Amino acid sequence: MRASLNLPVPLRRAAAISGAAAYVLLSLAGAKVHFTRRTKRDDRLAWVLARIPLVSTYHLFGAITRERIEPELQTYDGATWTAHDLRHKPGDVHRAPDYVAPHQPRVDFQLWFYGLSLRSPPPYVGALVDRACHDPAAIQPLFAEPLPEHPAAVRLAFFRYHFTTPEERRATGAWWKREWVGAKAPLVCRPDAAVP
Repeated sequence: MRASLNLPVPLRRAAAISGAAAYVLLSLAGAKVHFTRRTKRDDRLAWVLARIPLVSTYHLFGAITRERIEPELQTYDGATWTAHDLRHKPGDVHRAPDYVAPHQPRVDFQLWFYGLSLRSPPPYVGALVDRACHDPAAIQPLFAEPLPEHPAAVRLAFFRYHFTTPEERRATGAWWKREWVGAKAPLVCRPDAAVP
């Protein structure tokens, strides 16, 4: 048997409006915590909101980052480091963002997650760098341009990417601006190579 509330219509309407208003206010408070610069007061608010399970943030993008740090595979020929762009990563600043839906390029996408933390590389990153060093043909389909067959060394370099403004794009033709963040220690492919 289903229980029902025998409340007058105006009271039910007032309860619905109050519930909706509370939900909107809590959602706005959650947005403030996630999308603005945090203060100690915001940390307390985040703690309170975490205990009110109105919606689940357990999904792929439960939190949005403000930075886009992208790894770039680079090979060393004994004199210079050369960048090798994956097909679906930003790479060259003049290359427009790639449209991939519904296809999801797994390696490109996973490398983006690695760029978010820059901790010790997960196994797939180590395997990618090792293959670029010892078996480039195995990973060639992931890259837009040919990889060298026998590089002296391979490394991952990291850049912080931002979209250009419409004015900058008109003036330079570049879709992206990027800043050097750093590089991981290189994997030496040839024992006789002197790697900086």
